[in-house]
Amino acid sequence: MSDEGKQVVVGYDGSGESKAAIHWAAAVAQRRGRPLLVASAAGIDPGSQQANAAKQLAQEGAALAKKHADIEVRAESPGAGAVATLVGLSKESELIVMGNRGRGRLRGALLGSAAFSVAIHAECPVAITRDTIRPLPSADYPIVVGSDGSPASSAAVEEAGRLASQTGADLKIVVAYDAPSNAPWLIAHYPDEVKDDSEKNVWTRQVFDPDLDGTSGEQRQREAAGIAHDAADRVAELYPEVSIDLVVISGRPERAIVDAAEEASLIVVGARGRGDFASLLLGSVSRDVIQHADCTVYVVR
Repeated sequence: MSDEGKQVVVGYDGSGESKAAIHWAAAVAQRRGRPLLVASAAGIDPGSQQANAAKQLAQEGAALAKKHADIEVRAESPGAGAVATLVGLSKESELIVMGNRGRGRLRGALLGSAAFSVAIHAECPVAITRDTIRPLPSADYPIVVGSDGSPASSAAVEEAGRLASQTGADLKIVVAYDAPSNAPWLIAHYPDEVKDDSEKNVWTRQVFDPDLDGTSGEQRQREAAGIAHDAADRVAELYPEVSIDLVVISGRPERAIVDAAEEASLIVVGARGRGDFASLLLGSVSRDVIQHADCTVYVVR
């Protein structure tokens, strides 16, 4: 399927979070000019009572989507389980949307564990919404992306830059490192009004170093700042119009990312990070961000 023909897919099970996911997915589909597919998976043989219930749920979700946006909407209730259905649909879609939790196995199994499973195995980005939806990214609602320098986080940074460019949102790049607990925030601003003659951002590095004593903590801090600078340079190369803030802080990365997104519309994370075990499962940082974020989390690979 060409990019022009790709769809946005949303999983629906009738729960409050899946209704919020419908609202968010419909708004995204309308903004992108894409059709929306509402999927409610039965996970059982066609023709059974539960299969009929799944079909009714899918139609209910489609009707709800049409109330939120003027878009093409279809409803499907495949016989496979929720995870298998959404992963299968990801092969011909540009985005899968689902709530963080749902009603459980009977209603499509859209539980937190299903959200994690889809995020691991889907072949396109996966957006995991909350029951309270913030507005889509815009000049008033920034995008936050976490980076650790890994290939997965580099992909997340590039996707976050693309989304910021398309929506006019500011981009906040967050890098966390392990250092003495009294280390203050390191902030670098990348204002979009600072441009050279080629209309490319020239960024002002305003890095405030804590008074460290030359221990390995200082080295980790410098490495983290380097990762943040490299990420900003990459976004500036691809999307020079995007305004970027860098946040480099000591502490746990998942906490830093969630805290930085207090006023954000969207958090973008990579499906995997640096750890060896993360190559087998959804990265622990991404998993924790999905669990604790107050806004939609957008998982890319």
